[in-house]
Amino acid sequence: MQIRIERLTKTYANQRGINQIDLTLPEGGLTAIVGPSGCGKTTLLRTLAGLIKPDSGAIRFGGKDVTYAPPQHRGATMVFQNYALWPHMSVFDNIAYGLKLRRTPAAEIELRVTDVLRRVEIDPADVKKRHPQQYSGGQQQRIALARALVVQPHLLLMDEPLSNLDAKVRQRLRVEIRNIQQSFGITALYVTHDQEEALSMADYVVLMNEGRIEQAGTPKEVYYQPSSYFTAHFLGDSHTLHVRRGAEMKRLVVRSCDMTIGSRAEQLPPGSARDYPLAESVEGGWQLTGEVTNHLFIGSSYRHMVRIGSQTFFADADEAYEPGVYRLHLPEERAYWFEPEGQGADTGGRMISGVTA
Repeated sequence: MQIRIERLTKTYANQRGINQIDLTLPEGGLTAIVGPSGCGKTTLLRTLAGLIKPDSGAIRFGGKDVTYAPPQHRGATMVFQNYALWPHMSVFDNIAYGLKLRRTPAAEIELRVTDVLRRVEIDPADVKKRHPQQYSGGQQQRIALARALVVQPHLLLMDEPLSNLDAKVRQRLRVEIRNIQQSFGITALYVTHDQEEALSMADYVVLMNEGRIEQAGTPKEVYYQPSSYFTAHFLGDSHTLHVRRGAEMKRLVVRSCDMTIGSRAEQLPPGSARDYPLAESVEGGWQLTGEVTNHLFIGSSYRHMVRIGSQTFFADADEAYEPGVYRLHLPEERAYWFEPEGQGADTGGRMISGVTA
């Protein structure tokens, strides 16, 4: 079912909500909402669930206007950060709760609960005897997911469902949640502050900032084709360098994995000790000269601390480079150029053949 959000707005007396949100969720896909704290992610999610009433705009499920419909009449279910499982109920009763409210026959409840438990990889053998607190955090989140899916909703909403779990469990559950969502073929909206989670799990990524959509697209589109300085700087391990490009001052956003450390330079070029070093156009990209001051082994590579003028950033490499002055290369397609802060629009991110795209 297609989910359409039209000019949705919600404001609060003392804090920002959401402002003129226009969005269509791909049918059967997983859309991730990502952004900094307070950007409106959870407000949007809870408005879709019917837990918050918008000031204006519309929400349509399959063309039906559900903007002000109560939560139980929307066909949306929600998975929370803290699982929200009832500790006094068995796991079976937790999952079956929504079906019982719908007066589903007992035999059908048994079949549907057993099926969904197997699909989320929870052994259905003892769920009538065991309670949620007898399971690990990762298993409890699977149980919460099973409870949301068993009623066969039109829309599955997930609000930071993995944030309370340790790193290894989070990484495993990212894959499992994605596989489960695809096996059910359900339209899902996934809210997270973790950009890696959003980029690795989603069919479609929506980046929010200050209550509005900053950019939306496929994971590769928003990562490799940022439409604003905020997007370029927010996604990836990014750093902003203030550099001279010819006679112009520019902000250059670089990511640690994109800057290549090349050959040693005998000395820093003239002016490199000042705040604004020179970016030289070379075949295939841009060259800067910087001083490697230190490096750390981070498992799959070495992270180097590099100083360019008075600015410091990180560059990753497969080998460790000793302290010294080096030529640094940035591919053309990985150079994201923006006007200095306060001078012109923050859009237009990439330089192609010397023209801002």
